[in-house]
Amino acid sequence: MKYLDRYLKSKRVGHIGYDNWKPEKNSKYLRYIPKDVKTVLDIGCGLGELLWILKKEGYNVEGCDFDKVCIERAKKVIREVNFADVQKLSKYYPTDSFDLITCIHVLEHLPHAYEALIEIRKVTKKYVLLAVPNTRYITVDGRETHLFSWNKNSLNSFIESAGFKIISLSEDWTNFIPNILRLTPVLSKILLRAFYDPFELIALARKE
Repeated sequence: MKYLDRYLKSKRVGHIGYDNWKPEKNSKYLRYIPKDVKTVLDIGCGLGELLWILKKEGYNVEGCDFDKVCIERAKKVIREVNFADVQKLSKYYPTDSFDLITCIHVLEHLPHAYEALIEIRKVTKKYVLLAVPNTRYITVDGRETHLFSWNKNSLNSFIESAGFKIISLSEDWTNFIPNILRLTPVLSKILLRAFYDPFELIALARKE
């Protein structure tokens, strides 16, 4: 029973390091935010690193998470952090509440990722900014808490099918590693670790 409890908790929480405070790793997402954004909701805000950066930049921010430990610690940084299940987001926030919703490395952990994106569409007024591991990532550092993965084309279709229009979709270069590396997994892992970090797709989309 204890093993089952630990397993289910890992599925819910993902791979958050409760003492791993590194806000600088999120600064790269700032360049994707459109100039007309003033209010931001960060879904799956974790310890509040991205919220902290956004607030320093002058945005009016709120955060939500499913993990009670994360909420407690994030509240020490940003008071406006609350519990919310992203798969039922519209029960917690009114329609068209925020100019931008950020969802950074959250969707891959959700059993109903598409339903979550539909909920995000209801709550955002204008934009969504998503980051997910690309399909290539799982060959390098697969995690049991990652239920889904996308490549550039599948992520584009996934987002647009939920009622958004892609503005930008960046792809890291791990998807273009020569096929020979797939035949040498040890070498592939070493090279990818050394030269390609992070292994993610970042998409900015506008609500249609």
